[in-house]
Amino acid sequence: MAGVRALMPLAPLTSRICQRTFSSRWLEEFASETVVVCKSEREPLRPAFFLPGELDRICGVHEFSAGMRDEIGLVTSDVADHGETIAYRLRDAVLADRCICNFWTYRSLTFRRRPIRFERLREAPDGAALCSTAAGNDYFAHFLMDDINTALMGRQFGRVVFANVGVPRTTHIKEYLAKLEIAHEDMSRAYFKNLWFFRDFPQNSHRRGRLRVIRDTFRGSWSLENGESKPAYIRRGASGSERRLENESEIEELLAARGFVIVDPEKDSLADVTHKLRDSKLVVGVEGSHLVHALFHLSDNGTLICIQPAARFNAVYRGFTHMAGLNWGFVVAEGSATCFRLSVDRLLATIDMAWGGAG
Repeated sequence: MAGVRALMPLAPLTSRICQRTFSSRWLEEFASETVVVCKSEREPLRPAFFLPGELDRICGVHEFSAGMRDEIGLVTSDVADHGETIAYRLRDAVLADRCICNFWTYRSLTFRRRPIRFERLREAPDGAALCSTAAGNDYFAHFLMDDINTALMGRQFGRVVFANVGVPRTTHIKEYLAKLEIAHEDMSRAYFKNLWFFRDFPQNSHRRGRLRVIRDTFRGSWSLENGESKPAYIRRGASGSERRLENESEIEELLAARGFVIVDPEKDSLADVTHKLRDSKLVVGVEGSHLVHALFHLSDNGTLICIQPAARFNAVYRGFTHMAGLNWGFVVAEGSATCFRLSVDRLLATIDMAWGGAG
């Protein structure tokens, strides 16, 4: 066993060679123990809402989409099939070079380029639980919706570990982790004699239950601003990939006149965000990671409206909102994937549709 431990720094290299030279195998196939946390499920989906003809305005999809047909299918489907949530125990595992691996295969923990470094590995606690995903490491919304959610389950298997892939945690992420009291350790290079990792993307009842814990924690944390909830508009800002709504100031002014509060995650603290969003019945914003704040703070059965660039449509929030017990709709803005303009009349009509659906 000491000989195996001495060779583990080579695993990031040998795992890539084996994957490219021989038939590709999943890391899960090497698990020494498998625990099914939640079985497969099927359930009806809450209907998405949008104006007549809105689907015809879509001319492109996001970079990770399986294609236009798949994206439209996510919008129009009335049922969801959720796979199993599974925990796997892997012996002699290495976390290094932004991946988790053994000698034969690996799972990438980022979509970005991964250099190989032959550096010393630290000895990690036995039986730790890795709760990181590639999407979670690269995107704010997925860290909050996927990795933090998995951590609530993972801590039942061992000490929670998040992969440090060289991107500093944002202030809001640190505040979310602290508020949820998730004890964890960030690691970049480590050897694990035994490591738990998870298949936890299915949006089944087990995952929904964990999201309910998160929502209850934040919705009970602070009192309402001015004693009442308000509809809100969340600014996307410039910290993420460019997605600029050209007439945003016009839309903000119009919505503010109708009683909407403006949320600016680039300037507002988490306490400010929570004060403004808590128990809101309706939140509007350009599709993107910043809208995840709404999922934690909207009232039960509240509504999220995504402003979607016609050239970069993304229906990911339909699944997220359904899992949170919320409603989802969208309105399509015309222009490119990075710069677009939205008809004020169509936005207001979509908002009226949302209010009407809420009864």
